[in-house]
Amino acid sequence: MRLSTQQFFMQNLSNVQQSNAQIFKYQQQMSTGKKLSKPSDDPLAATQINKFERAIARNEVFSRNVDVSERRLKQEESTLTLITETTLRIKDLAIQANNGSLTPADQRIIAEELKQLTGQLSGAVNTQDAQGEYLFSGFKGQTQPYQLNASGDYVYRGDSGQRFLDVGENTSIAATDPGGSIFGTGEDNLLNAVKEMAAILDDPNSDMDAFNNEVAKVDQFFEQTITTRSQIGARLKVLEDQREQLADIKLFTQNTLSSFQDTDYYEATSKLMLEQNALEATYATFGKIQQLTLFNYVN
Repeated sequence: MRLSTQQFFMQNLSNVQQSNAQIFKYQQQMSTGKKLSKPSDDPLAATQINKFERAIARNEVFSRNVDVSERRLKQEESTLTLITETTLRIKDLAIQANNGSLTPADQRIIAEELKQLTGQLSGAVNTQDAQGEYLFSGFKGQTQPYQLNASGDYVYRGDSGQRFLDVGENTSIAATDPGGSIFGTGEDNLLNAVKEMAAILDDPNSDMDAFNNEVAKVDQFFEQTITTRSQIGARLKVLEDQREQLADIKLFTQNTLSSFQDTDYYEATSKLMLEQNALEATYATFGKIQQLTLFNYVN
């Protein structure tokens, strides 16, 4: 098979163009730090890169949800700690009030402290987070959960909703607890029980049986508060473990993404030098072929 001078010329021109294209590709990889400038450079790698980028983005959403859940639960935990300590003081006062040697004046002193503690509890159960939402209102975050009605009694205005956030694949966690499940719903709640205890002691003819019925209600709400605190502690432990797991997943995914996406500078430098050498050889060969004519042989 004979090749014409034009065919030699076109073949060498094609070699030069290919070498230049490869040199430009490796120079671009080294300047941008990325192997691909466009998906068509390597469709399979581009597909994998897209998949891992989506995985990293989803991981970041889970991580933010972990932070939000932890922040809310820690605030709830500290609020319940305050409520627990306040309720313990109320229980101590209830024991003092049952001392048969107390005078009506002594009982009124206890009643006065119970009123102060009722106000303290009211502030705690109506705690708001940094965004201004009430912690214990369920889904009705903008509604104050425990409000005084026209009769002067506390009424629960929240709902029974519990907010869950996704913190991992197929993993969600309760980031809130409705106040009704802890402190009581309607008018049957912790605040009214303590308020009624104070009212009974304010009466010179105190009905201690009725007083102790209210104390029994306080005990029930106290136990529910303790239970909820334990549940929050368990959830916080889950969040701590989940944060570590998400960090491990992120590191693995980023490393894998890097293998498809980031430039291997040693490899790119080596290939660039090879292409430059090949291009120089092509230029040298091309020059010699251009000089070959029949007259070279005749001479």
